[in-house]
Amino acid sequence: MDAKLISAVEDPRWEATEAQLRAQGARRFAAAMVALAGLWVFAAVAAVANGPVRIPPGHVVSSLASRAGIDVGTHTERERLVIERLRLPRVVLATLAGASLAAAGATMQALFRNPLADPGLLGVSSGAATGAVAAIAAGLGAVSMWWVSGAAFGGALGAVALVYVLGSPGGRPAPSSLLLAGIAVSAFLGSVTAVIIALVPPDEALRGILFWLAGGFAGASWDYVRVAVFPVAAGLAVLGAAGRPLNLLAISDDIAATSGVRVGRTRAALLGATTLVTAVSVSVSGTIGFVGLVVPHLLRLVIGSDYRYLLPASMLAGAAVLVGADTVARTVVKPAELQVGMVTALIGAPVFAAILLRQRSRLAIQV
Repeated sequence: MDAKLISAVEDPRWEATEAQLRAQGARRFAAAMVALAGLWVFAAVAAVANGPVRIPPGHVVSSLASRAGIDVGTHTERERLVIERLRLPRVVLATLAGASLAAAGATMQALFRNPLADPGLLGVSSGAATGAVAAIAAGLGAVSMWWVSGAAFGGALGAVALVYVLGSPGGRPAPSSLLLAGIAVSAFLGSVTAVIIALVPPDEALRGILFWLAGGFAGASWDYVRVAVFPVAAGLAVLGAAGRPLNLLAISDDIAATSGVRVGRTRAALLGATTLVTAVSVSVSGTIGFVGLVVPHLLRLVIGSDYRYLLPASMLAGAAVLVGADTVARTVVKPAELQVGMVTALIGAPVFAAILLRQRSRLAIQV
C-alpha cells in the first residue's frame, strides 16, 4: 500500500470523518423510519375508512381503540363489523405482502448485484401463477380458494427448486447461473400458463384466472392472515438481520469471505427466506409487480445503499405502498374495483423509468 495512503488512513481525522458519516446515515435512517411509519398509519386509516360504506376516520380510531378497552369516541356496530371483518384483514394482508415483496426485492438486488432484480427473479411468481391457474382451470377454485392458494404456494416452491438445481453446476449455486436458470424457468412456466388459459372455456374460471394474475386482496380474511403471518414474520426476521452480510455480498463473494461471511450458507439462507416470504405473499394475493423493484430504488435515493438501513426501511415502505395501492384500487372507479397489480404497474412503471433516467450513468444502463 502506498505510504501516503497508509498515512491518510491512520490519520485521526479519517476516523472522525467515518464516525460523522455513520452518525449522519443513522439520523437519515431514523427520520425516514418515522416518516414511513406515519405514511403507513395514514394509509391504513384511509384504507379502513374508505369504501362503499365510508366511515369517518374518528370512528375508525374509536372502533380500533375500543378493542383495547380505550374509549376515545363513538362508532356504530355496523361500522365495527365492516372494519373488523372486511377492511382490517385487507390492510393486514397488504401490509404483510408489501413488506415481503419490498424486502425480497432489496435482497435479490444485493445477492445478484443487479439493480433490475426483483422478488420473482427465481421463478417464484411464474411458478405460483402456473399452480394457481391450473387449480382454477381444474375447478378447484369453486371448491375453495385454499386450493388455489395451496397450488400457488406449491408451484412457487417447485419453480425455485428447479431453478436451484439448474443453476447449481457442480452442486454449488452461482449467481449468474441462478439468474439464467430463473429466466429460462420463468419463460417456460409463462408459456405453460398461457396454454392453460387458451384451453380454458370463456366462463367464470377464465375470469377468476385473469383476476388472480392481476393480483389483489378482494378475498382477504383473517384466515389468510393467520396462515401468512408466521412464515412471513420468520422470513422477514432473517432478512432484517442480514444487513451486514448483504453489504459485503453486494460487493463481492471474496470480500465477504475474507470478512468472515460463510458465503454459500448465507446466500442459501437468504434465498430461502426470500423465496418463503415471496411465495406466501403471492399465494394469498396473486401476482403483484413493481413493489419489490421500485421501493428499494426510491429508498436508496434517501438513505443510501447500506442494507442495515435499507431492509427495514423497505419493509415499512413496501407495506405503506401496497396498503395505499389497495385503497386506490377499491375507490378510484367505484362501484367497480380494480386489481392491485394493475395499480402498482400503472404507477410503478413510470416511476421506475424516471429512476433509470436519473441514475442511468451510475447503473451503467443505456436507456
